[in-house]
Amino acid sequence: MNFDIFNYHLIHPFEAFNFTHPFWTLHLDTLIYTWAAMALFFSLVFVARLALKRAPNKLTILFETIVRFFMNTTRDAFGYFEFRYFAFTASLFLFTFFCCFIGVFPFLDEATKDLNTTLALGLSSFCFVQYQKIRVNGLLAYLKEYLHPFFLLAPINIIGELAKIASMSFRLFGNILGGGVVFMMLVDFLQGYAYYFFTLGIIYFVVHTGLDFFNVLPTRGFFSVLLKAVSVIIFALAWAQLFFGVFEGLIQSFVIMMLTLTYLSMGITHQDQQAH
Repeated sequence: MNFDIFNYHLIHPFEAFNFTHPFWTLHLDTLIYTWAAMALFFSLVFVARLALKRAPNKLTILFETIVRFFMNTTRDAFGYFEFRYFAFTASLFLFTFFCCFIGVFPFLDEATKDLNTTLALGLSSFCFVQYQKIRVNGLLAYLKEYLHPFFLLAPINIIGELAKIASMSFRLFGNILGGGVVFMMLVDFLQGYAYYFFTLGIIYFVVHTGLDFFNVLPTRGFFSVLLKAVSVIIFALAWAQLFFGVFEGLIQSFVIMMLTLTYLSMGITHQDQQAH
């Protein structure tokens, strides 16, 4: 079984300046997938902006429900609504989701399969949390947190705080990469049955079209269940790709958003309790 998950197209934009260390190497595939995800995201934002200017309809209700979900999640985490927390965590969720969702399109793949992307998300979350803790509680109270319960534990507290970056990054990376490996195994397994799937698809199309043409397409019963089962088998890869791109993407995006909210709310609450 030959997987090409880690076979990235590498570019060296600073090679002319003798910057040849792997740190300066860019993964062209990841850049393309990320920009494609951002283009899709901003396109939907533009559509939402136009839709919200019109009379209420199903589309505007959908967008309002999504925004209300992020607002309520922020409010539940802190007990009050703070726009800056809402804006960052909602952006983190949506960016992560679209980087996962973009893989359902032909010739594209999840940008979150690259550890560089997940590490950047983890660093962004970590830096935002540390900045907000300093902003809310002050630099002195922030530094005192690492000396709790006594100063000898400062190195352990610092390592524990930095470990959150690795935890968030590798959790997202591992889950998305694992889903990609499972999907590629499924593709490799079904390749040997491609002829049978093609034949079954032709039969299904002829039978389904014929029954629909004569208005005798069953809506219940054994034959209806059989037709639905055949359709699921034919489009097994499509269903699997939708699962890993949509359902798993939603779960992982929600997890990284909730971890950010949890770390932030615990840090601020912890500092407030110490102050009192």
